[in-house]
Amino acid sequence: MKRRAPFLSAFAVLLALGAACPARAAAPDLAAVEKAKEFEKAVVDCFARVVPAYVFIGGGSGVLISPDGLMLTNDHVIAQGGKVWTVRVEKKWFKADLLGTDTRGDIALLKLRNAQGLEYVEMADSDKLRVGQQVIAVGNPFGTAEMDGQPTVTMGIVSAVHRFMEGYSDAIQTDAPINPGNSGGPLLTLDGKLVGINGRINTRFGARSNTGIGLAIPTNQIRRFIPFLKEAKGGKVHHGVLRGLVGDHDEADGIQNGAEIKEVLADSAAEKLGFKAGDRITHVEDQKLLNYNRFLGVVGTYPAGANLKLKLEREGKSMELDAPLEPLVPGSLAFQPKQAPLNTPIVVDKVYPNLAAAKGGILPGDTILSVNGEDLPNLFSLMAFGQKMQDSTQGRFLLAGDEIKVKVKRGEGEKVQELDLDVTLTSAEDNPRQPRPQMRRPPRRPAPQPAQPPQNKTQPEKQLEQK
Repeated sequence: MKRRAPFLSAFAVLLALGAACPARAAAPDLAAVEKAKEFEKAVVDCFARVVPAYVFIGGGSGVLISPDGLMLTNDHVIAQGGKVWTVRVEKKWFKADLLGTDTRGDIALLKLRNAQGLEYVEMADSDKLRVGQQVIAVGNPFGTAEMDGQPTVTMGIVSAVHRFMEGYSDAIQTDAPINPGNSGGPLLTLDGKLVGINGRINTRFGARSNTGIGLAIPTNQIRRFIPFLKEAKGGKVHHGVLRGLVGDHDEADGIQNGAEIKEVLADSAAEKLGFKAGDRITHVEDQKLLNYNRFLGVVGTYPAGANLKLKLEREGKSMELDAPLEPLVPGSLAFQPKQAPLNTPIVVDKVYPNLAAAKGGILPGDTILSVNGEDLPNLFSLMAFGQKMQDSTQGRFLLAGDEIKVKVKRGEGEKVQELDLDVTLTSAEDNPRQPRPQMRRPPRRPAPQPAQPPQNKTQPEKQLEQK
């Protein structure tokens, strides 16, 4: 009996609860039910409107933004493909030409051939988004509708705005489930307007699946680049940058009241514009700033050539400055070191023809000793220097066209000599792509063939968590 006591006690509690409950549930709140139905209808109608404007491209997604076939997707969706793609809109196949791509902003613009009168989505003002607002994501997660099915719709809220993470400087964060295959697809308000292009997901432990943190490029940023993308003739457009400002990331005054400038580098664009250490930038184009990171985030949404109006405070006085942005094109020495342990010297294995190292006189077999007076004793120091070259957060980064001094050791024994070479950096984008190691994957079941197969084979999209 002692063993049955707990069971009997629990049974008695259930009987007591049943006696306390009414025999029938309370009548539903009809007004609440009607509101729920209205909300459900809004979601269904939104999805129905966007399906004819959704584009299947490679292993990713795209969306039409004009009736004559202009479409947006991610740069990382088309990065490994060519200039011409075969895409699908509902059940119809089109050839699509790449007009231009923005690698840093992760946006590509394509144009469908022989397209007219197509359904498209209207671009909304993404600055009007509010945290907590409900949004809809449309895509092709894991290729679930690759051939003849409809895209997948997921729903969530805007978790945050102006996120500076995963390579994006001003992203919309959402918890709407986004997975590989959603890349390049639309993020929509409930009235079916485009507020962002879904791009990356924040991952943990290498898990290539949704963690509740999806990032989308906002439409207001995209809108600034569209005129340049249209004219790029299949090439790249670049973001703008203001060089020479070193910000106070630590907020020394303990107050988030603007972007505080700790240092202005000599002979830099910022110094020539009149910036001084101690300045506090409060606004960029009427966008109020909390800190220096936010300053970098806002500037990162503008293309090269943009002329930004800045408001700043200096010694209690308000001032205004116009800041023209130069192209943010990371520079490169354009050579490949010999593979070796990281604690060994930097020995040049090959130099890329007609690029920085080759033009500057660096030869295979040379040992790199220093760059601009900074000692580089081993491969590890070269990696750190390379990261610093492309880190635009501190103003000391190097761009294509910058001249640097490289000290090398050449020869052996009695013929060894140290040479100081003047090298002009070339664009890191001009470096030949290095082949990726092939990974063995388990075999997959063959996918069903479409009724009208594409004429070219597109590359599957890269992992969302990688650039």
